Amino acid sequence: MYPRKRGLGKALSAVLLASLATAPATLARSDAFSLHGTPALPEGFSHFPHVNPDAPLGSCSLRSVLQGSFDTLNPFTLRGRFVMGVWSWVYETLMVDSPEEPLVAYGHLAEKAELDEAAGVIRFTLREQARWHDGRPVTAEDLVFSATLLGSKGRPHFRAAMAGVRLEQLDGRSVAFHLPAGTTPTQARDRMTRLGSFFVLPKHYWEGRDFTALTMDPPLGSGPYRVTAVEPGRRVVFDRVEDWWARDLPTGRGRWTIARMEVQYLRDRVAALEAVLADRADMMREMDPRRWATGYDAEAVRSGAVRKVEQPHWYVTGMNGFAFNLRRAPFDDVRVRQALAGLLDFDWANKALFHGAFRRTSSYFSNSPMAAVEAPDAAERAAMAEFPELFPPEAYDAAWTPPPTDGSGRDRAALERAIALLEQAGWVLDDRGRMVNRATGQPLRFSVLAQSTAQQALLTVWFRGLRRIGIEPSLEVLDAAAFTDRQRKREFDLIYRFIIGSSWPGEEQRSYWGSGGPNNLSGFASPGVDTLLDRLVRAEGVDEMQRSARLLDRALQWQWLTVPSYYEPNRLTALRDRYAWPARAPAYAYGDDAWWCKEN
Repeated sequence: MYPRKRGLGKALSAVLLASLATAPATLARSDAFSLHGTPALPEGFSHFPHVNPDAPLGSCSLRSVLQGSFDTLNPFTLRGRFVMGVWSWVYETLMVDSPEEPLVAYGHLAEKAELDEAAGVIRFTLREQARWHDGRPVTAEDLVFSATLLGSKGRPHFRAAMAGVRLEQLDGRSVAFHLPAGTTPTQARDRMTRLGSFFVLPKHYWEGRDFTALTMDPPLGSGPYRVTAVEPGRRVVFDRVEDWWARDLPTGRGRWTIARMEVQYLRDRVAALEAVLADRADMMREMDPRRWATGYDAEAVRSGAVRKVEQPHWYVTGMNGFAFNLRRAPFDDVRVRQALAGLLDFDWANKALFHGAFRRTSSYFSNSPMAAVEAPDAAERAAMAEFPELFPPEAYDAAWTPPPTDGSGRDRAALERAIALLEQAGWVLDDRGRMVNRATGQPLRFSVLAQSTAQQALLTVWFRGLRRIGIEPSLEVLDAAAFTDRQRKREFDLIYRFIIGSSWPGEEQRSYWGSGGPNNLSGFASPGVDTLLDRLVRAEGVDEMQRSARLLDRALQWQWLTVPSYYEPNRLTALRDRYAWPARAPAYAYGDDAWWCKEN
């Protein structure tokens, strides 16, 4: 709770694509859909701008190597560890997301996508030429079967998209999705976006099979690749479908030209890197910036046989950090949360441990125009004044930032600020140098819950700062099952959490931050934040959505709900020098689909 700022009366500029407008869209065309605005590519466009439409169909392979293992080839349920290539290469969706525009999709399996907002009906018409790998046509019966199956047994986002929807098969290629009564135009457009990303599965393959079971059976799909070999837990081979039905579609031309995709699983990333350097594999994603900076001094890299490729992340990186459980004292006191967060010397850690590779997470919508990273303008200050309990006086004049340090690892000023805040909250240093509650004498101690040691280096730095003022922290690392159980029961002091945001946030934000939201791990409950969430969900147009998201971001930031960690701004890839791609990178994808073999 904060006192009201008295005497209230640099606008954030959003860089928007020229194709977007602030007014709600109506469906002026059936081959594409934009949640807001107009699709940038014209009807009858020949190919996506980031691809080479004349890319040759190569004869080479791409051998990717990953850490870990897998136990199923079904990616559509929560059970098991699946192979991403099945999702990406074997199956296809009704519409394909634009690599150049946020929340714009173009028809792929669906020839037409029509929305009747007044009637609350969405209609998809499948392409007549769409074929499964066995040559049979993709039909409306397949679509009804898939939507029903995914909506009842699929992953949660499939179930949410189908909630309350009634299906009607209109003919052999068309299906109507009748939305629940009372669906608003905004909700209908949102549902259109979600349903357009639905995968279509072959009824004649899946009927009679246990959809929820782990399986190593090669799946039947309609995409550019088929599974041709499986070594359970170790290796999957995907061969290009030479007569892929969508090869000459605008959404297929110039894409997926490599002859074979092979995915290998190894015990650790050191072994994965060794495989690439020794030419036993072609590609790996590097997750350790320290190794990226110092571990690639090898002849294969020096000679150019292996390339180090850095690509900026295009998605909303969100909030990565350690979330307080406000259901437990003393974390229900914002002064305690602020004091503890201020003792993490990220600047020193990034320089000394991570070779300066990371950026500090500073927003719940990091890496997007929705991030509140500049001081509020007059309109935002006026809106903030409606919720004085959410914002301290300094919030009206400056953007929130994670507490800075001098980067020395011995910032005395940071310690003094933390001690002062804790004293205001009733915590003092006793004669033994312990931070204790003034009234009870109880020491201030807590644990951080995690399911891996990935953040241990940063936590060690934070714990060192905490111990310097008599606080007793600890780390609990649990296996996935135990971690999930404790998380579900909310049995933790702090918990490691990484929330990747949506490019158009909506109802899922209520789940994270709304009073009583099912994914509200912090337990923070505020009528003011609930109101801000209502405004965000109802936002019409990009400008209003971004303003609403920034205001929500500011409210969450100033409540100090999280000790921010860091994120890697780039995707790091070690790659054998056998592949080429267009110079033009897509705005909302990495562009792997546009690679081709240099040999051709």
